[in-house]
Formats: sequence, C-alpha cells, structure tokens
Amino acid sequence: MTTKRKKKSEKLKDQLESIRSELLELEEVEEPTEEQASRAGELLGEFDTTQQAYTEQVEHEKRVEAVRAAALVPGAQERTPGDGPEFMRSRGNPYEDLDRVRGANLMDRGSVGDLRSRALYAVELAAEMLSEDQQERAERLVRSDRRGRIAQHILLTGSDDYMRAFESLLANAGNPALLEEDESAAYKLAEAHRRAMTLTDAAGGFLVPFTLDPTIILTNAGSANPFRQVSTVKTITTDTWNGVSSAGVTAEWLAEANQVGDDSPAFQQPSITPKKAAAWVQGSFEVLADSGFGAEVGPLLADAKDRLEAAAFAMGNGTTQPKGVIPAVSAVSGSVVPTATADTYAVADVYAVEQALPPRYRLTGKPSWMANKTIINKTRQFDTAGGSSFWANLGMGQPEQLLGAPIYEASAMDGVIDAGQNNYILLLGDFRNFYIVDRVGMTMVYEPLVKGANGRPTGEAGWFAYWRTGSDVVNADAFRLLNA
Repeated sequence: MTTKRKKKSEKLKDQLESIRSELLELEEVEEPTEEQASRAGELLGEFDTTQQAYTEQVEHEKRVEAVRAAALVPGAQERTPGDGPEFMRSRGNPYEDLDRVRGANLMDRGSVGDLRSRALYAVELAAEMLSEDQQERAERLVRSDRRGRIAQHILLTGSDDYMRAFESLLANAGNPALLEEDESAAYKLAEAHRRAMTLTDAAGGFLVPFTLDPTIILTNAGSANPFRQVSTVKTITTDTWNGVSSAGVTAEWLAEANQVGDDSPAFQQPSITPKKAAAWVQGSFEVLADSGFGAEVGPLLADAKDRLEAAAFAMGNGTTQPKGVIPAVSAVSGSVVPTATADTYAVADVYAVEQALPPRYRLTGKPSWMANKTIINKTRQFDTAGGSSFWANLGMGQPEQLLGAPIYEASAMDGVIDAGQNNYILLLGDFRNFYIVDRVGMTMVYEPLVKGANGRPTGEAGWFAYWRTGSDVVNADAFRLLNA
C-alpha cells in the first residue's frame, strides 16, 4: 500500500516536470501566436494546481508513515503533527472510540480536524476494496468538506464490523437470529451507527458502507454517464446546494481623468435541491443466501443509479427529477439555434451552433458536444468522399471530436426529427456550468417478506435503496442548442 501512494506522489511530480518543460519551451518563443500565449496561461494555472496537489500528497504520505511507525509500538498512542487535538491514533486504527466520532462537535475546528485525519486514514486502509480513482475521489471529498460531515459518514460506515454486519444482513435475509454470535454483535453495532448518524433523515434502513456507496466512490472516469464526465459535480451533506454565479465583468476603454463606469457584475444565487431516486432489488431466500449478494450490491446499484441519472441530466423536468440540461437551456432566449431548413439536419447547422457559442466558452472554456447516437451517426455520414466536412477532418480522438471539441453520446436526447415539432438534437456548451449535486449517503431498507398479487408470501425478500441527486444549469449562456 505504501508503494501505491508513493507512486501517486511521483506521478504528480512527473506532471509538474512535464508542465514546466512545456511552459519553458513556450516562453522561449520570441513572437508567440495567440494560441501559444493562451496555452502558456493555461500551463501556469495547471502548474499551480498540480504543485498544490503534490505538496498535499507528500504531506499526507508523511503523516500516514508516522501512523504506521506508531503502530509498531504495542499500545502506543501518538499525535501526528497537524491533526486535531482530540485525535489519538492507537495501533493505526481509525475506527477506535466511535462514540467520540458520533458526538463530535462539528462547529469546533479541532474536532473536524480529528474526523478528517481519521477518515483519510480509513480511506487509505480501504485500498484493497477501492480503485485508485475511487480512493482519490473519497480523499478529495474528505478534504473539501470543511464541516467534517463526510468524514464522519466514512468513519461510521467504513469499519470491518459495519461491513460484516451489512453483508450478513443481505446474505441472511435481514434476520439477526441467523447471524453468528460475533456477527450479531456487529449487527447491533451497525444499527447503533445508523441511529447515531445525522447524515440521513431516514426513519429506517441502513446506510450503505462507504466502500460500496456510489454517492461517494463513483468517479467520473468510472461512470458511463457522459454528464458526470464533463460537468461540475458537487457533493453535499445538507438538503440544498446554494451557489453564486455571474455572467462576468464588462471592461471598457477609459480616457485620461474620466470616471470609470459601474462594471459590477450582476450576481445570481442558483439553488439546487437533490431529488429522491430509488431502486428495488429482490430475490428468493436461496438466491440472497447463496449468491454473494452483499459483495455485488454496490456495482449493481451504481450501474442502476448511473443509467437513471443519465436520462434525467439530459431531459429531467426539475420538479420530480433533477433539472435536465435540455429543458434548462431551451427555456432561455438566445440559447437555441434553428437549423437552416426546418426539420432538416445538415453540416452547415453544426458550424452554426459552434459559431453561436460565445467566444469566452468556445475559446477559453472547455466546450463539449452532446447528441443521441442516431444524430452522431448522421453527422458522420455528411460526407463519404473525404471532403472538408468528412468526420475525420472535423476531428478525431478519444473521446471522438467534432470541430475540435469532444462529443459524447446522450441516449435520452432526441434522435428523431419529427416534422412540425421542436427537435433539440445537438448541444454544445461548457459543461462546467451544468452542476450535478449529490447528497451523501445511500440508504437501504429491508423488506423480509415479499407477497404476491393474492397477498401470500412468495419466498422472496427485497431491498429498497434510495438516494438524492439534483442538477441544473447555472449559466445558460455557456450553451447553444440546435433545434431542427
């Protein structure tokens, strides 16, 4: 495990050296082009961000090594420099004294530091259960949550006892009488943790262990959902996310001794409330007992969650579902570009959408295309003779590119051009302005006896899993939508 983390810091160091080399090479150009000057500015920002990540990672590795050194002395307890005043690591176990974790004062900086240090070490110990991307995401969530709620969640749902109890409940149809003596104790521990948690409003059920919880460990790279790959993802422990957005400051030329104009930007306060989604999993008593369902439930739920949300992020109504990017953008005047000919899609329409996107999002932003696979294939077929509109000349790459920007498949978008109707078939935008808000914690409620249509038992049990996710566009000017 130590080698794995060292490799991560070394990778960051290599990235720093690569950025540095490219930047110095550009700085040696006597008359740089506009593109080279822009790239130099990007590299400066990348260097600062990567250097900060490298510094934090090196410090984290030092602290972890200090914990391991403390664990070599039986019964020893040491404070690690930089940890909160309450966190005493004993034998390298972050799950000790969970009563203190449950009762932590989240308004106290020292107590929050205790929780975050414990949680980071808990994520470290879970290396065998998580991929490197999942570990990195969990660590980022812990570090970014200044209130300590996510760290508390991880500690109360991450112990071996909690995981064993959770898997035993699934395998044994939720009947504590079927658990072995030691697992019965773990069952009680898990129940105590759930009741003590303040991260869920649930009156029943069990929080999914953080190593299986897709609201925590699902990464953009591991998602089949294109929106999670390119959008801004926020993870919260409250009921609503509240942000601030602005169209930016307007600059002006100013003559000598003239009064400057009021260029103050108009700020908006977007608010996104996550909506509840649910999944139902059922099987016979024999299947639940024999199939290793406890180990499989995490990936199954993650896949179901991903597919459900992908449709909502595209077309969701914003009332009973997250607000989809298509309804959000189409409702704003000036964001919709009509095709040159009604009910017809041609190559000129692709260029029209690209030209309509404001330069600040097209040149300095990170625009991406979204379309149904049918529309993507139509675009591919615009030119079969290898002319200027041939797909390969428009751009290729991984993901595929269209006019230099990546294009992603969004299955829920319109793939059929119907006469006389709005057909929103192609979207281009800087998806950093489309926010996805996840409320931490997936809860599962057990139904021990599923009944048939006549009210008699079927010999099956089921689990009702639910979570909350929201989404919305915070700046519609960053998008342009083609209507055929």
